[in-house]
Amino acid sequence: MPPALLFLLLLLLLGGPRGTALSFPQDLVARSTVGLAGTAAYPRFGGLQGDNVTAQLGLDFQRMLRLNGTLFVAARDHVYAFDLGQDKRTLYPERHLTWETRDRENCAVRGKLQDECYNYIKVLVPRDARTLLVCGTNAFNPLCRTYGVGTLAQEGEEVSGQARCPFDTKHSSVALFADGSLYSATVADFQASDAVIYRSPGAGGPPLRTLKYSSRWLQGTEPHFVQALPYGPYVYFFFREIAVELSALGKVAVARVARVCRNDRGGSARVLERRWTSFLKARLNCSVPGDAVFYFDVLEAVTPPRRLHGRPAVLALFGTQRNSIPGSAVCAFYLADVERAFEGRFQEQRGPDGAWTPVPEERVPRPRPGCCAGSGSAAAFGASGDLPDETLAFAKAHPLLRDAVPPATGRPLFTRTGSRLTQLAVDAGAGPRGGHTVLFLGAEDGRVLKVLAAAPEPGATPGPGSETLLLEEISLYDPGRCRGPRGASRVLGLELHPPGRELYVAFAGCLVRLPLSRCARHGACRRSCLAARDPYCVWLPPGRCVPFSEDLPSGFEQDVDGAPGLPGTCQDVPTTGDGDGDLAHGVRQDAPGASVPLPVLAGCVLGAFVLGALAAGLLAACYRGGPGAPKGAEAPPAHPTARLYPPLPPRCGDPQQHPELAQLPTPEATPEPPARTPRERGPSTPGCRRCPPPASPPLDELLRRLHGAGGSGCPVVAPAGAGRQGEWEQPGVGRNRGARRFDVPPESPPAPRRSLGGPARALARVHSAGAVGGLPPAPRPGALGRSLSAKPQLPPKPLPLPPAAAAPGRP
Repeated sequence: MPPALLFLLLLLLLGGPRGTALSFPQDLVARSTVGLAGTAAYPRFGGLQGDNVTAQLGLDFQRMLRLNGTLFVAARDHVYAFDLGQDKRTLYPERHLTWETRDRENCAVRGKLQDECYNYIKVLVPRDARTLLVCGTNAFNPLCRTYGVGTLAQEGEEVSGQARCPFDTKHSSVALFADGSLYSATVADFQASDAVIYRSPGAGGPPLRTLKYSSRWLQGTEPHFVQALPYGPYVYFFFREIAVELSALGKVAVARVARVCRNDRGGSARVLERRWTSFLKARLNCSVPGDAVFYFDVLEAVTPPRRLHGRPAVLALFGTQRNSIPGSAVCAFYLADVERAFEGRFQEQRGPDGAWTPVPEERVPRPRPGCCAGSGSAAAFGASGDLPDETLAFAKAHPLLRDAVPPATGRPLFTRTGSRLTQLAVDAGAGPRGGHTVLFLGAEDGRVLKVLAAAPEPGATPGPGSETLLLEEISLYDPGRCRGPRGASRVLGLELHPPGRELYVAFAGCLVRLPLSRCARHGACRRSCLAARDPYCVWLPPGRCVPFSEDLPSGFEQDVDGAPGLPGTCQDVPTTGDGDGDLAHGVRQDAPGASVPLPVLAGCVLGAFVLGALAAGLLAACYRGGPGAPKGAEAPPAHPTARLYPPLPPRCGDPQQHPELAQLPTPEATPEPPARTPRERGPSTPGCRRCPPPASPPLDELLRRLHGAGGSGCPVVAPAGAGRQGEWEQPGVGRNRGARRFDVPPESPPAPRRSLGGPARALARVHSAGAVGGLPPAPRPGALGRSLSAKPQLPPKPLPLPPAAAAPGRP
């Protein structure tokens, strides 16, 4: 192979695996794991002491709200208020309210189970700084009340909770107050067939709702509402539903974001009266890019707006389809990108096959449907009811937009396969300088993942600290201390309290308070503390790893970005006792030496294979054409069945005649070719030298050896019948004897040979490594031989010999 071609091949091998194609991100390995033994001491709350119903059925957690230094927890028949400044070793409500239903009998008449006929608190939102709106299912007859924040005393009368709170605790609901009106999203009837986004009457305007029983607006009973957020002149609703535009693929769930205008007053008496005129919805795209895009479509959680790269954004948790491989991802979305998607193309269902296609821009009326009255293209219209009927009719028939909202970083911030994540909490200002983003993720199996998220802008060059790290994997759910129904290990709520450096984790049967860090696990090991790369832990010069707080003295150290070459070792520091054998104080100790990327390693292996094959070929070619090799000579063929041949006959150099040779080893890997054993042998010639190995001699040399010529000193058998010209006899082969078979064991007698009546004038059969020709082998003893008695007794014709092969001294 020419050197230039070999060089190009190596470049292809080394450069091929490192292409520009994006691969699916691998699951991160936790730098620290905390088992149940490490979290057993964390305070838990499972219900009031002496509450028999809670002791029997469990807590039945519904939702949490942090407000004015108090954590409100809504459950079945109760709302608990926890003081966030209480002792860290305890977790018990400072006050609580009890709201039990009085309609259990009617609930049972409707065919519901007794365990379902309670008051499950599904709505818990602040009306203002001093009052809370609380709504419960009330045994499938939802009601709402107002309570004081400080006293949890009821204020005013209770009102109907229809379209504000679901009838069944299994259905989702979200709500918020904006401009004095309650915006809610839930199901509005007992059968859960009417999904609705609703605004209650108030200072914000008259009551409005989405179009009833319209699959284009909301897909029947399928919407699962996750979050409601006010931003700018709009209120955004995040939910998931079955995609009507993907009905050809079956029931495919997709993530949506919908918006309505705050100043919407409904349509005219002809079109969309008492309905939203500004309702539009778009798809959220959280996917791994590549030749085949992999989507995470099942929306699980959405955070309030956070600052990402100096711009407002929301972070959302997504999962895979329920009947697919479990997996989850976290994506960020700029709110500016969300607004831009609502300015994109509309789509509609057209054609005989019902395909969804974009609406041409020339068909979109002006002012643009979905815009708020008094702004944008609708600035000339003072109220939504004044919009042209053409615009209102188009908005009624085309609520779905074509373009999806792209992720802020071009791909997910974090992915996890093999398990499903359920809840998300984000600390966007972690660390002493507030420049790090930490994600807390709850899982279905009761674990909490703590992730240091890296959110580089698309196209940015990776630098120090630009990698996402799974800092901790914490097991929290203990079935012995947190009772609940089937699937109670699922994390249902996460509430972050950064001032107290704690996270509240809610399961169906209990509430757990989790510290944001476990810095004490690193002990007095500086390297372990810094290598943990935990934004919540710092190293103090006296020799302690402590949680960061504003009152710490200056001079502490921290290395979140992962600077190379940390001084100091942790050889004498014992590992933790919670099953982390390869962790030192919760920090995984990497093996010495830098790791080699897999594409580079594969390219090196392939290159080494090609170079080895080329070198072997060159050596073989040089050996065959070298000056020491005879022209045309070839290596003797291998004998894979050498062990099946009889032992070699005694010859010169035999260990029995020369005992000093008996100690020499004989390599089994290079057996000598077998030779025929003569029946009778004369005494060996003493002092003869060792015969040369049978290395395929030429024909004249073979004949010279058969006649004893050359004076080698080795014993040979003289030809029988010296007076007969052109007749020789092989040793051990007589006129009336068969040839010695090499595939017959030595203890077996030779096969008998029928005489043909006259002397055979032919060449004797020689060793297989020598000249060709000779007599055919005799049949195996015991085998059925072919009878030759019927043939005439004719002497065989002598085979003519070439002149060069004649022995010396013969004509």
